[in-house]
Amino acid sequence: MGTIDEAAPEGCDCCGHDAEDCGMVEGGWVSDAQLLAGGGVYCRACAHLLRLVRLDEECVWCDELMVEEEAAEARGWVYYADELGDLHPCCPVCLADRFGITARVSLGRDG
Repeated sequence: MGTIDEAAPEGCDCCGHDAEDCGMVEGGWVSDAQLLAGGGVYCRACAHLLRLVRLDEECVWCDELMVEEEAAEARGWVYYADELGDLHPCCPVCLADRFGITARVSLGRDG
């Protein structure tokens, strides 16, 4: 993973944001030569979505830590797209509370 000691790239080859806007200058980046023929440089968020690295994720509203991806999906975690199209993890409890969506899984609530 790239670090601050190295010269930051111009931006992410996935989301297209410049390095400062997508956190590459502050948080680092991932280089990969397999996705693009000439190699690619990705912010940490895009590298996670492209499954190049695994980052800890937490619910955008309640900060509950997401467990391993397959187990989280089985429990009803989803990604919520905000008005800018950015994806944010959402736990099943917040999904039910904010959007009224409970049919995906049993929340284990009484009633």
